Amino acid sequence: MTETLRAAEQTEDPAARPVVPRRTVRVVIDAADDPDLNRRLAALETSTRIVVRPNPVRSTTDLVWDVLAAAGKNPAAVHSPRLSVTDAWKAVAAWLSAARVTDVIVERAHRLLPGEPLELARLADRIDADLWLIWSSPADPTRTCNSIESLGRSRRNGGRLPLSGPHREVRVIGISIFHDLLPLPAPAHHQPLNPDEHADIDADWPALPTADFPLFLATCRRRLAGDTFDQLNHAYRAEAQRTDEFVRRHRHELTPGRTRGEFQRQLNAYLRDERLGTAASGRLALIRLRAIQAALLTRGVLLRWQPAALGPAAPDKLTTWLTPGICRALRATVSTHAAAVTVLSLHLTAAPDRFAHLLCRNVDETGRYLYLPTFADAAVYLRADWAHELDRRHEDECPSYGHTTGKTLLPPYAADIIAAHLAHRRADGAGTRRRFFADPKNPQLDATDRALTEVVLRTCRRIGFDPLWLHRGHCEFAQLGTGPAPLTDWMAARRLDVEILSDQGAAL
Repeated sequence: MTETLRAAEQTEDPAARPVVPRRTVRVVIDAADDPDLNRRLAALETSTRIVVRPNPVRSTTDLVWDVLAAAGKNPAAVHSPRLSVTDAWKAVAAWLSAARVTDVIVERAHRLLPGEPLELARLADRIDADLWLIWSSPADPTRTCNSIESLGRSRRNGGRLPLSGPHREVRVIGISIFHDLLPLPAPAHHQPLNPDEHADIDADWPALPTADFPLFLATCRRRLAGDTFDQLNHAYRAEAQRTDEFVRRHRHELTPGRTRGEFQRQLNAYLRDERLGTAASGRLALIRLRAIQAALLTRGVLLRWQPAALGPAAPDKLTTWLTPGICRALRATVSTHAAAVTVLSLHLTAAPDRFAHLLCRNVDETGRYLYLPTFADAAVYLRADWAHELDRRHEDECPSYGHTTGKTLLPPYAADIIAAHLAHRRADGAGTRRRFFADPKNPQLDATDRALTEVVLRTCRRIGFDPLWLHRGHCEFAQLGTGPAPLTDWMAARRLDVEILSDQGAAL
């Protein structure tokens, strides 16, 4: 039993902790309005350094939409009637903090309206980034600097700096010093087309036969070249050894009298998170699947696959449907709620009722993994590593992790989306015991399964993806992710099924 923290030391969420010290704001004087500065700012713009270009024709509340566009959100979708200005500031802070943004550069800051520099300074404090205001005008920036330094109190003092009270440090520097503090990055000799899609040697496999697993290796021996078959055979044997190790870890679930559902849940997570879902190509996934089928059969487990039900190019449907390209499209979504719930639905191939009861404590702070309980009551016992230091209480301790699939790994290229929504929930004041998905219009209310389903359908429609497990009516996939069935929707969507054989060969 872990030690219980004293009541004075218990905190509901990191958002309730004292605010970090205010960051220094740098005002860069560019009175000559250097035309080369635009090209330099474009070269400085990276994933961790954004350049905000305020629209010269805007209202007093439109700055947040310019910041969202600078963060890579779809400019045509940022002005959403479903998102208020307050929620938009929370969303942009969540996205930028998850992306580890270190610098926020504002071009032509002399055009900012009164109060907007303070909003940008507060944003820099929340995401722990440096704020650079490019002052491209011969006008005196003293009033703006005083307003930022006095946290807005100078406007009530005729623009003069008050003698006392809280303040923020403001430094005025020249354009040459700005060039020294933020030098241009070194030229890249080779830039991949998609930075998160690197070439993988395992993805380069020739066309493979469609024979079932008992004849797969022999058919490959007849049809493939000698050196190609040697590489395939090496991958096949290595995969069979990994499967044997997996069965040894879960051999107690194959003992007589145990139901197949227990083993099937573990196999579903193993194939999704480690072997098939992470394969670099569909052909590599087919090699792994055939080796897994053969290895499981020697242990009395029959893993069936029906490729005809998946249509043409069936091996390509074995890998994860949450690709890096889909994640790039989801990052253009303004709402972290819509992006996160779509990520989980596509990765788990499940309806939202499978993860609507997730708590903030069940999700890793960096978005790398989560604990997915089978029942809602089990969610209170499952905590990510960061939650252990926040709320240790006797009633939270559980002797076992029953009714759970254990730690569910998430793709690395989707981690920032989950981390962004967790940061957004913290900004809403949600503690570790609050739901991870809440009603976007009222964060104090939990999101319903029907509302989450509509969000996933609407988001998938926008990015051009068809979630077959959310089909309505008499579709054969409509029952995936619904009802009391075990958490094996990922296998069912790929037409994989498991039977545990008895000594006589009949299924238990």
